[in-house]
Amino acid sequence: MTTLGRFRDVTARMDAVLVDRLGDRAIKPDGVPLFGAFFSPFVGADVGGKSKSVRLGNAIVTDNVLAPTFMARVVEAVGIEKDTFLTVDLPVEQGGGRYKVSKREPDGAGMVTFILSLNNG
Repeated sequence: MTTLGRFRDVTARMDAVLVDRLGDRAIKPDGVPLFGAFFSPFVGADVGGKSKSVRLGNAIVTDNVLAPTFMARVVEAVGIEKDTFLTVDLPVEQGGGRYKVSKREPDGAGMVTFILSLNNG
């Protein structure tokens, strides 16, 4: 085995351990857990307010409003495509709940970010 092959094997094992031990848990539609990093930005109460609004004229600038995301290892996220539902296993106050995958963005380095939308069904 080449040095590069060994490096990739060690890195893959290290990634798996870190994600499994430190990651947030989501549940795939088949009931299998998926570990990764959940990020839930939110728009505060000041949107549209006078002092700290994120507005252009009378419209919200949607580029400044981010969607929640869940990042996981590609090898563990097989079968999760657009319109698949993921249930983020966190308290509601931390953004937990059922989300619909609206987009899948692989990074080319073994991770994939799922852009999520609120459950609509």
